[in-house]
Amino acid sequence: MINLNTDFRWNNRNRIPQNVQRAQKYLDSQVLKDTDKYVPMRTGILVKSGILGTRIGSGEVDYIAPYAKKMYYGVTIRFNKSRHPLACAKWFEASKAVNKRSWLAEVRRIAGGR
Repeated sequence: MINLNTDFRWNNRNRIPQNVQRAQKYLDSQVLKDTDKYVPMRTGILVKSGILGTRIGSGEVDYIAPYAKKMYYGVTIRFNKSRHPLACAKWFEASKAVNKRSWLAEVRRIAGGR
């Protein structure tokens, strides 16, 4: 299992404003969606394990397939790129490098920030 942390910090966890909760749900969902094309795919189980292992709004994206950690760190694995040409190890980092600015801009908009 591989756990990817997507949350942003709020000082008082007991009273998180509704707009901040919506922003966290957006971020978790968008990370899964945008990262999909970087996840190695043979049968689709690894991608589905991210959907099944993630509670949207929790701030954690979890890929729960038993081999997810091995695939994420790319330990002696050659990725078949026929179904996902951008597939790679550390797929969250690859997706973040491309999408971070748009994720942050939308989170700020939803949360009512600048």
